[in-house]
Amino acid sequence: MNMGVSWYAVGFLAASVLGATITPAEKQVLEKSACGRVWVTVHSPEIRLGAGGKLLDAIELNWDFSSCSTIPTRIGLFDDRPSSWNNALATYFIGSREGHVVTSISLGIGTLPAGWESSPGLKGPHCLWPWVGAGESQIQSYNCLKIQPTWMEDNAARINRLRIGDLALPGTHNAGAWRFDTEISTVARDSFVLCQDRSIWAQLVHGIRYFDFRIAYYDVYPREEDRYWLNHNLIRVRPLVPLLREIKAFLDSTKEVIFLDAHHFPVGFYQQNGAPIRSVHNGLIRLVQRELGPHLALATQFGTGAGTRGPTLQSLVDADKRLLFSYVDNSIVADNPWLWPILPHLWANTNDPNRLLQYLDRAISTSPQPSARSPMFSAMAQTTPTVLDILFLRGSLRENADAVNRNVTARLTTRWRNQANIVSTDFFLGNDVIDVSIAISTERANWL
Repeated sequence: MNMGVSWYAVGFLAASVLGATITPAEKQVLEKSACGRVWVTVHSPEIRLGAGGKLLDAIELNWDFSSCSTIPTRIGLFDDRPSSWNNALATYFIGSREGHVVTSISLGIGTLPAGWESSPGLKGPHCLWPWVGAGESQIQSYNCLKIQPTWMEDNAARINRLRIGDLALPGTHNAGAWRFDTEISTVARDSFVLCQDRSIWAQLVHGIRYFDFRIAYYDVYPREEDRYWLNHNLIRVRPLVPLLREIKAFLDSTKEVIFLDAHHFPVGFYQQNGAPIRSVHNGLIRLVQRELGPHLALATQFGTGAGTRGPTLQSLVDADKRLLFSYVDNSIVADNPWLWPILPHLWANTNDPNRLLQYLDRAISTSPQPSARSPMFSAMAQTTPTVLDILFLRGSLRENADAVNRNVTARLTTRWRNQANIVSTDFFLGNDVIDVSIAISTERANWL
């Protein structure tokens, strides 16, 4: 199916470059293509250069003209809306109908545009500095690397009629594992622990709406709230409460709906025999209620029963209850029926990208299960290193994500288009799941 929505995103104001908002009088088109599509991503692995140097966060230029009768011959990187090849920072030859090129130019360390760096900014999509353009003598297609902080509100007239199980939603796997914040480490890049490289706030601003949290408990801290951490398996990464407050600040200032999933409790929540330590679970639930309570959409109020697709976005927005908190332990949900039940995770448990994609092709095509308690399901679109991979430092999570992310974009555009619900990835700027999910949700609303 052709993803080239002509003059996509017409009418939004204040597209931004390098954090500086363009004057409101200029109505901007952020994406244009008569046929096919181009987009910008960020290369997740570092690139080793000569003399011991390295390039981080290289810009990638992507194209898909597979549905077009003719294809452009040139693609380029720009630092503003492409208008002339003379303004390109770099240009490349297009030799196939679909593909990508990794440039030698870094995204760099910048700020989120339109006032969104650490507080609420302007509504609508806005551009970071990298733009891509493609064409012949003239530039025929262009796009930018965007933030989408208010995409649900921007498209509310259409998508609010959808039930939550019918949405296409961008998610992050191990969302809290983005930078160490412990007493002994603030490391931002490693091989096998960190799965993201943007804060929870930045993930929200970019457009992520589903968060996979792995929560651990350490009783060595005097204050109860300091005992809850986000982990990657047995490794502590960040304290939980500050991240809940980032989510609250975002909910306070937008009309977006967020899905928070307590997916795994690797440390401190269970006895050795597997029995839940209810005092620890109850402490977590109290923290979530304290920090996010006014925004919580209770399953007892909005749940629609097993085998259904859940409430509409409109019902959540009308009630101003826009956070759904799902919980992996059914026994705890039974004691706290306001919690949303376990959300199925389509997990291949393989370090082979091809096997991952084959598994997800099958699993998404047969989801949701007719008797599923949750109205939603998440495709966990990342590979899983083996113990030997970690012991012998074979590859890294960044390299693994690079081997998967472009294929996830392609699959969501085609094979998964009609049935995918949540697609959760590592290093999400390496794929285009956010923009594609927005387009698919809007498309599904048009079927109603």
